[in-house]
Amino acid sequence: MSIAGVIVLGGFYFGSTFYLADMAGETERIGVRTLVDEIQDISGIKLDIYTREDKRTIPSETIEKWFEPYIRSYTNKKDIRISPEKVEEYLISIAPLINIPPVNAKFILVDGKAEEFTPSEYGQNLDIDVSKKLIIEAIINGKKEVILPVNMIEPSITLDRVNELGITTLIGRGESDFRGSPPSRAHNIKVGSARYNGTILKPGEEFSFNSLLGEVGEQNGYQPELVIKGGKLIYEYGGGLCQVSTTLFRAAIMAGLPILERKPHSFPVRYYDPQGFDATIYPGVVDLKFKNDMSGHILIQSRIEGTKLIFDIYGPDNGRKVVLDGPFQHDQKTNGSMKAHFIRKTYQRELLVKEDRFDSNYGAPAPLERNPLE
Repeated sequence: MSIAGVIVLGGFYFGSTFYLADMAGETERIGVRTLVDEIQDISGIKLDIYTREDKRTIPSETIEKWFEPYIRSYTNKKDIRISPEKVEEYLISIAPLINIPPVNAKFILVDGKAEEFTPSEYGQNLDIDVSKKLIIEAIINGKKEVILPVNMIEPSITLDRVNELGITTLIGRGESDFRGSPPSRAHNIKVGSARYNGTILKPGEEFSFNSLLGEVGEQNGYQPELVIKGGKLIYEYGGGLCQVSTTLFRAAIMAGLPILERKPHSFPVRYYDPQGFDATIYPGVVDLKFKNDMSGHILIQSRIEGTKLIFDIYGPDNGRKVVLDGPFQHDQKTNGSMKAHFIRKTYQRELLVKEDRFDSNYGAPAPLERNPLE
């Protein structure tokens, strides 16, 4: 039957056969595709996948594990299908080999100004959802290769952007030494400090250490470290992150930025000498916060040189200068408890405009419960 030149067709299943019929009652028999019939030898399937200039082969033993039996609802007959969940698990496992993080421009000081010495580079991330569909379609249709898409990631820091934002001068630097740290702690310091590299704050914007930190666990690359908790030695992830918060706190202090929240450690920790110049953090409990009160944007960059962690804060050159008195340690007891303080003096073109005092009160080192992020 045709309506306005369009043929209207209907159809129905009988067993595993689909019958196509027009409205006049004439029928055409069409066999229903089943993977179990079309793919006779699953063990012989392999697939080449390409991502830009990268090529790898998915072996047949891997693909074979993706197939699973099931019963067709309209025929009640056995068939096989490819599990999207298993394909996705495979893609997630190889994504770290394909993904490339963007590289921010790095700077050195020349005559007191920041200049580029490492150009920025785009990164890439494997598009897992689209790749999953392409792989399943390729296997079903007997293809031997497939090109998987990747999403390009723009670096947050480029020379052009820094120039546009007026970021020209090193306004504060913080340093600390983690010499003697076990490998897992040094690893966590490297992973944690990288999260803050390239952070830009707008004028008036507040910085929260915990907001940028995210989850502290194996899935984000952290390793477990021995800590004292409940009077016992146990493993917890993220040991060493307080080295990161302490070093960034020192940079913010030297930049003359207002400190909105800072708490010293509960007892002296040798990695944070001189005592009285540290900042502990613990997600959901203790944070490190400061504010960009400069006239323009500021840029935070981190790097590791040997066993030294360094944070640099760049911003506009507005004539600000910071001088520290201290830190001074006092009221030291035989059990290791002590107090400390330092005074920050902020000058604006040689004129003293602000004076802040930062106090620290440390208890005895043991047997207190330790912050696992120290």
